[in-house]
Amino acid sequence: MTRLNVAAMQWNSLDHIADVAPIGDGDAQCLEEIRQVLLKHGQTARFGVSLLHSHFELGADEVLLEETNAETREQWVRPVSRKYLLENGITAQTTVVSFDERGMNRLCGCNPRSSGHFHL
Repeated sequence: MTRLNVAAMQWNSLDHIADVAPIGDGDAQCLEEIRQVLLKHGQTARFGVSLLHSHFELGADEVLLEETNAETREQWVRPVSRKYLLENGITAQTTVVSFDERGMNRLCGCNPRSSGHFHL
């Protein structure tokens, strides 16, 4: 049985958005293979693909927190301390899955108390 290796992934190790090529035709074969795997496991409505990148460096004790206001249809992502998550009972919901030796780690989370996230 294959297991996910859960290990720390340094968000700062991601390339800056200005240095990341956009998804294009050259990615079509890879993305189709990913889609086929998701279809095989009935997970196309649960998982997707994201172009990994950074905009700025995070501190060693920081994670990115997404908050949503469904009424105004706005979303914000901001760095917060891991302590802030614990103090406010926030559990990371978004997962960045790395397909290398670093395995899987959650470094971006959604605040379930912000409007639009009560379903989590």
